[in-house]
Amino acid sequence: MTKFILALAIGLLGGWLFMSRKESTKKLARFHGWRIIDFLHSYFYLKWTATYLRPVKYVLEHPNFFPERIRSAGEKLIQTHHSKVITTETARRLVDVRQPIAIKNPEQVVPFERARDIILKNSDHIAVTDCACRLISESPCQPIDVCLVLGEPFVDFVVEHKKGNARKVDAPEALAILEREHKMGRVHTAWFKDVAGDRLYSLCNCCADSCLGLHALSHGFEVVASSGYTAHVDDDACALCGDCVSACQFGAIAMADLVEINEDKCKGCGVCVETCPSRAIELHEDPRKPGPLVLP
Repeated sequence: MTKFILALAIGLLGGWLFMSRKESTKKLARFHGWRIIDFLHSYFYLKWTATYLRPVKYVLEHPNFFPERIRSAGEKLIQTHHSKVITTETARRLVDVRQPIAIKNPEQVVPFERARDIILKNSDHIAVTDCACRLISESPCQPIDVCLVLGEPFVDFVVEHKKGNARKVDAPEALAILEREHKMGRVHTAWFKDVAGDRLYSLCNCCADSCLGLHALSHGFEVVASSGYTAHVDDDACALCGDCVSACQFGAIAMADLVEINEDKCKGCGVCVETCPSRAIELHEDPRKPGPLVLP
């Protein structure tokens, strides 16, 4: 009886939201079809992303407060919400789509069981929103309007429902945001989520001070997959300036007599390559890691 009442309540809530006046809500409901739980989940996540992520932030910051079984729950969560580091050039192509992109289940590139499809039709549907991780950070990286939402029905929904800064942008403005963040040494990440239809829905420009995904790495949760590349240093060209050490968001670079790169920690973001004034660092494809995201 209890299950029946719960199912009825969920159905009524889903029906009420579907019949709401906002057209984007109806589009989101139609996207999920009869999967009412998925619709409600995506409604909450897309509208109140910061609220959704606050418990995750609390768990990461207070690991000793929670039993070990939280880790297994965290591993399951990673399968439904994760990201892949991408190069700046790949990020540019994802927001400036000249022809439809459809990549289904690239497990050699995005090594997760779920949420890894990439389906983009054009560059007419892009929105920029405030980064939820930065919104809940005590001292966030600036600026905070760095998350790019891609494709429908997600773009219309966040623009119509999110409070604060959420607006549609065209491809040139999205590219300008990427370039701005690139110059600030941010890590470009492509985010996948189950309630986005198991596919790519967002690009973010992450900094270690605020990003929950990067924080999760330090706690052993591999929520952020490598770009498929690893940085390598030309010792003869290196001036030992140390700029790459401070620029690395993953703590993968150390310097003593030589610059040393921890290949296991390196996610191949390329920030160190751009930072090095001597051009002594290059990215090399790493066969030990998930393959690079190669777009058609």
